[in-house]
Amino acid sequence: MPEKVLEALAHGTRLRNQSQFAVHEAIHKALPVHEDGEALWERATAAYRDALRTVARHLHTPDPAPPCPVEETVDLLWYWFGSLGWRRLVVEGGWTWERAEGVLRRIAVAVLLWHRLVSLEHVRFA
Repeated sequence: MPEKVLEALAHGTRLRNQSQFAVHEAIHKALPVHEDGEALWERATAAYRDALRTVARHLHTPDPAPPCPVEETVDLLWYWFGSLGWRRLVVEGGWTWERAEGVLRRIAVAVLLWHRLVSLEHVRFA
């Protein structure tokens, strides 16, 4: 079930970000002053984005698939579950990790799986 996939993704990325918080903060703070900050960021996030790409492809295998292309699904998953999304909510917003996990999961389900709840097959992202 796609809902369970997104639930596992939300929980797994929460645990990863929570347990690696100090590392993520060090990288985040080093980016502006690092001589090759963009390459550092790319190296630090490549495997994470690849894992999200695998999840996105999995979400697109059942019928009906999410109403956007796989690469847009990857971008949305990165936006919600990438380290910067967690940082914005927990560090900058003062949210608990648990609250952030629940809200991010519900947003992902609402956006990516809404079409399973309604019979509007002709509706797609523009």
